[in-house]
Amino acid sequence: MLYFLPMDKTPGDYRIFVGAFPTGDLAERIQAVRLRHDAKTARIAAPHVTVAGTYWRSGPATPDNERDTIARLQVVQGRLQPFELVLGGVESFLPHVLVIYLRVEPTTGLLAARRVLLDTLGPDKDRHYTPHLTLTMRLDKQRTQTLLNELRHSDWHPGRWSVPMDHLWLMQRGPHDPAWRYIYRIDLTGQAQ
Repeated sequence: MLYFLPMDKTPGDYRIFVGAFPTGDLAERIQAVRLRHDAKTARIAAPHVTVAGTYWRSGPATPDNERDTIARLQVVQGRLQPFELVLGGVESFLPHVLVIYLRVEPTTGLLAARRVLLDTLGPDKDRHYTPHLTLTMRLDKQRTQTLLNELRHSDWHPGRWSVPMDHLWLMQRGPHDPAWRYIYRIDLTGQAQ
């Protein structure tokens, strides 16, 4: 996950984002790769795709401080349709950003969920949204390039996986928190008219 701030914004006290978290065997396999190559990143958050965020907030990092956000998400939750998260292919943001990731197809369902969330929460940091699932982000440039080449010669590069998403999570992390925490489950029901 990348954390860029818009040029006219300053960091607040804590951050939030809404993410899609694969589960099951695939998530366990992805996490094993992350732990093997970038354990610090792997321990900060489970494998996920950021759908909206990251947003900076002021005040203590408590779920209660996001009650207005949660109320807004509850209002639109019925407009959010379940979708397939389609993963596959190893890419990077080299040479400028030392991130290796699994590519995520910008499917109609994923982009529709993102639009609803941005309409609800406001614009986020991504001017050009590149959905991705971060594998590593704390390696030096040489190790990043070497690992990228290695992973492109593994089953992770040609493989394709489709993960049904029936919920998203609102996540929160303060400056001294060792990891992101789940604060609200957003069910994707698509029942509102």
